[in-house]
Amino acid sequence: MQHQILYKPSYAMAIVTLQPGESIDVEAGSMVAMTHGMKIKTMFNGNSSGFFGKMWNFFVAIFRKLLGGETMMINRYSPPTGQTGQIYVAPAMTGDIIQHKVVPGQDIIIQGTSFLASTGNVKVKLKWGGLRSLFGGEGLFLLRATGDGELWVNSYGAIYEIDVNGSYIVDTGHIVAFQNNLQFKIKRVGGWKSTLFSGEGLVCEFHGQGKLWIQTRNLGQLVHWLTPILPA
Repeated sequence: MQHQILYKPSYAMAIVTLQPGESIDVEAGSMVAMTHGMKIKTMFNGNSSGFFGKMWNFFVAIFRKLLGGETMMINRYSPPTGQTGQIYVAPAMTGDIIQHKVVPGQDIIIQGTSFLASTGNVKVKLKWGGLRSLFGGEGLFLLRATGDGELWVNSYGAIYEIDVNGSYIVDTGHIVAFQNNLQFKIKRVGGWKSTLFSGEGLVCEFHGQGKLWIQTRNLGQLVHWLTPILPA
């Protein structure tokens, strides 16, 4: 498999070339273009197989839609038998894309709407974030990527990678993903006056050693800015 990411950081698009026998799972609605003959299999957004597994995937897909911010369906693309194929993928929002190699024992936690695509044996599951993530504006559930393969994550705005060694504080609306060995807690940005009137609200404090990816723009702030000027 070969890949490249074009038009970073504002209008990023990933181009993935698949070898015979390879496939890629793509968030529904994210395919931009593909070579002739590519096969597509649309599935409920779950990880189980078999008849009862497919039934379970249906319910999991509903939960992932309602609680994790994902689409209910996911599309698996593969090239024609014995041939190579190419697919272009991009997120709905303007922003960046990064590619990360997922390896066993080094899981990646992803903000609910940031999963774009994966290959190999990468499994993406709901992760309970606790009430702390709800109060922080991220929802009760995050996504957890495990296994062995390639992962593509998207953002609103550019993505910046931080190597955390100790503690680091990030506005909750700017988190894209982080390595699972990092612990986090939601806290006030300062005193109650700063929390209520500074415009910053709550922040996420990470502890440990690992990688953290943040986005330069905040989708919640965009919605807050647009709401007053939308027609009633």
